[in-house]
Amino acid sequence: MKKLIVASVLALTTLAGLATSPKVQARSTTKSAKVSFKQYKINKKYKNGVKAKFSYNLPQLKGKSAAIKKINKDLKKIYSSEKKDSKTVFYCAKQYDSKQAGAIKDTCYDLTKTSVSYNKNGIISFKVDHNWWAGAQDKNKKIPYHVIGGLTYSLKNGKRLSIADIAKGSKSSVRKQLIAGATKKFKIKKSETIYFDMLGGKVPGTNTFYDVRLNYYLKGGKVYLYPNIIEPLNYEFTHHNPPIYYNSHFTIPSRYK
Repeated sequence: MKKLIVASVLALTTLAGLATSPKVQARSTTKSAKVSFKQYKINKKYKNGVKAKFSYNLPQLKGKSAAIKKINKDLKKIYSSEKKDSKTVFYCAKQYDSKQAGAIKDTCYDLTKTSVSYNKNGIISFKVDHNWWAGAQDKNKKIPYHVIGGLTYSLKNGKRLSIADIAKGSKSSVRKQLIAGATKKFKIKKSETIYFDMLGGKVPGTNTFYDVRLNYYLKGGKVYLYPNIIEPLNYEFTHHNPPIYYNSHFTIPSRYK
């Protein structure tokens, strides 16, 4: 099963790190890239009547430069990891007994849809929509894992870029924008602490139970930021006022228009 993202406080983090990421110059000899998608699908139906499916559209950039090869290698690595994780869905579908199978009216699935959200100025960004369900998990209630995120790369050197690399402003300015954006969007109260820590951890003197990892992609001169959570297993998020869902997001300006 997928691991819960809940820890102890609301932590705004980046996939590549905010404090240590090098700045990326906007100029590049390769301003945009041609992209093709390869669709992978696996569909199975087991003797117990339960179906399971896996779907993933893998983007690949056309070209022979070192940067393009590096990006394609990373994208393939991510796909391979997701395909490996999808075995959980097929395993769960196969293991249901006849009574459990009768309660499952939907197909178990692991679906990833990737699309290009930005492709110019030497930067390419992908929006990634990941939807996953391995059957009834709580009194036959359908509890999906649904995350919206992204992958952003430099076409100059092939590096995966962090929020700090693509957001407008200095690192301290970006940090303030993230705090302000999350506070406004998620209605964070004074008793709830916002901090940046990849590992999480309880802040002394607080009684908060939030740990959000921010996913992001670049589009139209803005960085779109989404929380990486599982709903409604994450009671603290869905019972927050207002609730924080997978598609709750906010934006901050990007240095790339």
